[in-house]
Amino acid sequence: MAILTNSKPGVGAVYPSNAIDAELQRLEPMVGPYQIRTRHLFGLDLVSKMRDSITKKPMVMTDAIIQDIIIGAISQAETECMIDISPIQRREKYPFDRQAYESFGYIKTLHRPVNSIQKLSVTPANNIDVFTLPLDWVEVAYFHRGQINIIPMTAAFIQGGMVPASTAGGAIFFAIMGNRSWIPAYWQLEYITGYPDSTVPRIVNELIGTIAAQEILSMLAATNAGNNSHSLGIDGLSQSVSTPGPEIYKNRYNELAEKRAGLVKKIKSLYDRKIFSSHV
Repeated sequence: MAILTNSKPGVGAVYPSNAIDAELQRLEPMVGPYQIRTRHLFGLDLVSKMRDSITKKPMVMTDAIIQDIIIGAISQAETECMIDISPIQRREKYPFDRQAYESFGYIKTLHRPVNSIQKLSVTPANNIDVFTLPLDWVEVAYFHRGQINIIPMTAAFIQGGMVPASTAGGAIFFAIMGNRSWIPAYWQLEYITGYPDSTVPRIVNELIGTIAAQEILSMLAATNAGNNSHSLGIDGLSQSVSTPGPEIYKNRYNELAEKRAGLVKKIKSLYDRKIFSSHV
């Protein structure tokens, strides 16, 4: 991923929001097969009743299979929580709204959590920047809510020189401000979302692991879907044997489903992603 060197991070960590120091470690590497086995599937035998057609041995849920499931679980967690987990560089356009601009250039990003901002410019439909705002003007205190503000109250410097207010781009910038109340696709923002340094919050790892564990249990249940009981009779003697079959995974699957719903709500609330609806 090509990342510009001229970027502005938030005032603190992405998680916990704006933290600059903490005793308890709340971030950890992305969950792997070992954590799935120990945290979410402890005590369960991850072996299928189905046999490999070549080796004739029972098929085993290997680390490679689990890792592939984890990749899918990351995407699923991002979709359900409406956040980015792995870092992504984005370019988006936003309208100019006079009311929002008078609220110190209020802009709400489409994706979260925001890691850093790289450029904010006035860019028309020809994709040529008319005016690039100095990053010194961009307030980043509310990155955790996906909010940025424009506060042009300090002297701005770019490449060692002061930005002149009388440049052609600046003149167009301020002229448009005075003549229009709303302009579509006016601002162009380049920024990076997701958790940096390949570390994520423990709560996010819990969700990824929960989703992956559910998928694993579902696969194992499908390959253990034989008869739950069978009987054998010889010369008037009979013996019946009952096994749980796929039901052996049901309780744990239901527990994980309940846990998953709770984790999604908590993560959404961290980044202001909860949606409320009502009828008046």
